[in-house]
Amino acid sequence: MLLAEDFWLSWIDSNDLQDGIMTVIQGLLEGIIDGVWILVLPLLGMGGIVATLWLWLKRRDQTVKLPIDRDALLRLPGYGLQQQISDRQMDVIGYLLLAVLITTAPFAGVGAKALLTRETPPYFILLAILLCLLSCCLRAWKNLQQLNRYRLGYVAELATAAELLRLQGMGYQVFHDIQAEGFNIDHLVVGANGVFAIETKGRHKWLRDARQRGKNHEIVFRDERLQFPSWYETEPLIQAERQACWVHQWLSKAVGAAIPVTPVLVFPGWYIKLQSRPPFPVINHKQLVSTLPRLGVLLFSQEQINALSYQIAQRCVQGSP
Repeated sequence: MLLAEDFWLSWIDSNDLQDGIMTVIQGLLEGIIDGVWILVLPLLGMGGIVATLWLWLKRRDQTVKLPIDRDALLRLPGYGLQQQISDRQMDVIGYLLLAVLITTAPFAGVGAKALLTRETPPYFILLAILLCLLSCCLRAWKNLQQLNRYRLGYVAELATAAELLRLQGMGYQVFHDIQAEGFNIDHLVVGANGVFAIETKGRHKWLRDARQRGKNHEIVFRDERLQFPSWYETEPLIQAERQACWVHQWLSKAVGAAIPVTPVLVFPGWYIKLQSRPPFPVINHKQLVSTLPRLGVLLFSQEQINALSYQIAQRCVQGSP
């Protein structure tokens, strides 16, 4: 009798043990599933933006490259600090996003699970979420394209500014980013032989041009237009002349005397080939130091240079009136 009771008690205990193990396993599985809801679903939206960024970067690297290597430029004051500031700004943005994700992910996951496990799935809400995510990805793509253009222009102007530093050692006064009436003058250089309004243009070098034509680094000036490897432009020539004309009118009015201004068009990182005579210098950034001192004749005394520099410096500080 005692043996039978011990057998049944051990059998009951073993069943209870199995049930307990199954309950623990089931609880773990439910916890894992809940964790997936909490972590994965809130990350889907961010994943869409990350995927867009990855695709855009891959496409950019396969199609174009910057005309110059930024790391090979002369460093301007504060360059190292600017890099550190940029890194810390990205860290702060990352911490903000992480804080938002940590505090909202559990609630978002539980809410998403409740919606998706209903008997009738909320198709309208799911469609609205999908459309909003698609819109965000498209907007991110457009902003990345615009950011790439800004990056190209910024690096091009840095290259020009770095070369203009050499002119300061030769007695020239150099100014950057002068605000005009709805536009800006990239660089103004004032010296004894004149005032030079420098327009810097950044243009990507297309990798397909190197594959198809064997070169993607040359600009040919011919018949009043700029011939790139696979396209041509005339607007930069018109823009440079128009802006020099504006500087001439502004400075002449400011100092009460006619001030001739010479436009200069700069394409950093490109080789410029002249097949006809341009109306004003069209050069790359490395040619600035050798070209500007040879232009014009002695026009201004030191007193006049100081007066012109004062007017330009005031506009740089105060912006356009």
